[in-house]
Amino acid sequence: MSWFLNLATRGKLFLGFGLMILFLAAVIVTAYTGITAIQESQKHLYNEDFANAVDLMALRMNQNGVRAAQLTMMSVDRRSDQEAWHQDLKDRVKEIDEILQRLFERGRNDPMLLRRLEEEKTIRDAYKQTRDTEVIPLIYAGKTGEAKKLVLGIQGERYLKMRSIAQELGKEAEEKARTAVIRSEQRARDAVRIVVLIGAIALLLGVVMT
Repeated sequence: MSWFLNLATRGKLFLGFGLMILFLAAVIVTAYTGITAIQESQKHLYNEDFANAVDLMALRMNQNGVRAAQLTMMSVDRRSDQEAWHQDLKDRVKEIDEILQRLFERGRNDPMLLRRLEEEKTIRDAYKQTRDTEVIPLIYAGKTGEAKKLVLGIQGERYLKMRSIAQELGKEAEEKARTAVIRSEQRARDAVRIVVLIGAIALLLGVVMT
């Protein structure tokens, strides 16, 4: 440190304050970078992973509701009751359409998710066509035996496939959300460590120069 002691007072002040400014700038940059990264991670978590997990849960719930509505329509005799459950079914179908549209929009940059959603949609289209053109007309015609055979047969297989895909995608979305939270927490800890380290070095140099 003899070179420092031999400096003029002006030089010592310039060097000391210069170093403090550099360390302060490093702290600001580190804090800003860390906060920006955390904000981006949280934004993606809320707008993508968390939203997908919620929508996939709602998708499974409405799929169950559609199937339950069909089974209930076969178990009631009055036309008014059948129409009420049919309306419930149509409301749930509309909500499923909206959910799938949101999932497709959020998954446009995720080829794996898009492939699974396309598979879900293909099965659902076949399920919907059979339901609307065969099952529902049979129920209204009083042919519940034939309708039940379809619902518990090919329609049951399609339902199980759709539910399986939705469950798998839901688990993946939940895992992505969990990973994003862990990554965000790690970034926060890393930023704090760096800021503390820089502050400690600045303090030590300040003591030494003093």
